Amino acid sequence: MKIRSFFLSILCLMAVGTMFSACEEENDNGDDDGTPVVLPKGRAFILNEGIYGMNNANVSFYNPATGEVMADIYSLQNDGKKLGDTGQYMIFYNCDIYVVLNGSKYITRLNDNGVELARYAFTEEQGDPRYITAKDGKIYVTLYSGNVARLDAETLAFEKMVSVGYNPEQIVEVDGFLYVVNSGWGYDNRLSIIDLNTFETAEHVEIMTNPQRIIEVNDCLFIQGYGAAYPDPYTYPVQLYNRQTKTTNTIGQGTHMAGHEDKLYVAYCSTSDWVNYTTTFYTYDTRTGEKSETSFLKDAPAELISGNVYMLEVNPENGDIYVGVTYYDAGEGDIYRFSVDGTFLSSFESGGQGPSAMVFFSKY
Repeated sequence: MKIRSFFLSILCLMAVGTMFSACEEENDNGDDDGTPVVLPKGRAFILNEGIYGMNNANVSFYNPATGEVMADIYSLQNDGKKLGDTGQYMIFYNCDIYVVLNGSKYITRLNDNGVELARYAFTEEQGDPRYITAKDGKIYVTLYSGNVARLDAETLAFEKMVSVGYNPEQIVEVDGFLYVVNSGWGYDNRLSIIDLNTFETAEHVEIMTNPQRIIEVNDCLFIQGYGAAYPDPYTYPVQLYNRQTKTTNTIGQGTHMAGHEDKLYVAYCSTSDWVNYTTTFYTYDTRTGEKSETSFLKDAPAELISGNVYMLEVNPENGDIYVGVTYYDAGEGDIYRFSVDGTFLSSFESGGQGPSAMVFFSKY
């Protein structure tokens, strides 16, 4: 089924495309000199979540040009130190990599070689960190205590917290406002909105029940979640949020989202027994308000379609699509790479268990 809406296309008319990130060879964080592993100019880092309580999260390195994977580059670049427990999320900002360790309750700042520069450990009262975003030299972190914390991006010094909803999950910044989805582990259904000019109080808007993710694509906000509280059956809606009317429109079902230029990419990994999985893929065009009828992957391997999809990312430089599959504690995850036109290119082991995020950039 195709979804067409002239009204939605007007809302998404302003193009704010994702730009590929590049960093100078000589910058404030130093260059490759002195690091145990010298990395190529084109870089991708993979966050492997690990198994909760096993202290086995890691960050691995992937070379998009050669396909080479260096497992646990964090440990190699930091004198054998382990990253921590449960790698929740990772972003790239101002030529640094920021990683959230949910189980270990801290956030770390790495330079573009994977060398740790700073970290901040959250207290029990502050709560477990979940997702992060960045803006104007600040890092914003959702905390399961029901707050969003603001940290200095360079030092990771804690500055302030603002109360939001229950168990906030993903967070995104658009036009000077933070948008936070609150899951409440199935007992919240609100989007919290914070004005960065004040960073004082949050406005709340009702959306779906148990939301999990929110991303911005071409100035449009998309929300994905379970749609219900356990043990009610999950419906996995994907919704387009209208910032002007503060309403939502469901465009389909999905479990993972990614954006590139004017397109939203969605993977819907469904299961009836949490053992056998089937994944379908589709796109949504933010310019036309049209949902694709067919998968954006032309020749996806059968093992991907039947795997437990855990990650969906797009390289902003060339539009290559990366789909991660987890086997939990049964083995390392796999990542499948496709070109921007959906052609299957390769698959490789992620270097750890549960690949959950990737960042891409280049040095020049």
